[in-house]
Amino acid sequence: MAAQEGAAGTANQVVRTVRYGDVGDSNFALHGRAVPLLVGLLAVIVALVAVCLYLHWACGRCQRQRRQANLEASSSSAAAASPGLDADAINGLPVTLYSPARSTNGGGEEEEREAECSICISALVAGDKVKALPPCGHCFHPDCVDAWLRSHPSCPLCRTLLLPKATAAKPDAVALNSLV
Repeated sequence: MAAQEGAAGTANQVVRTVRYGDVGDSNFALHGRAVPLLVGLLAVIVALVAVCLYLHWACGRCQRQRRQANLEASSSSAAAASPGLDADAINGLPVTLYSPARSTNGGGEEEEREAECSICISALVAGDKVKALPPCGHCFHPDCVDAWLRSHPSCPLCRTLLLPKATAAKPDAVALNSLV
């Protein structure tokens, strides 16, 4: 019986539906200062979007110019920073025959120290042609060190500059700066 009353109770409820024909155009009408206010708000939004787009364009342009300038500066400084030696300077370095250095160990016995060309990582054998770089005395195979010296003005092992002009220019620059 309770189930029948519950079913009968739901049948008596009225369902309200809203028809769109009941909604009039007067509900959407704008009165008084609403129209100029909405037009002004729309104009401000359009102006803000235009300013944002302009700033985005201008910042991107500045970044592209800065990036281009950095690339040009780095390429020119890299070319100026490591010019290497000219062919006359490379050919002017002495070529000698390698003879291993002998040293004494703690017991008074002499032993040969093995040396290697640090560019090609191969052992220097007695009688091999080597170029000993004058400022530091490091020895390398002539072909190995010549390729290095074409692009670098320094010893591949200790980075000592081989150009007498470059090493002499540094103290002069310091002396000129102290006079100023």
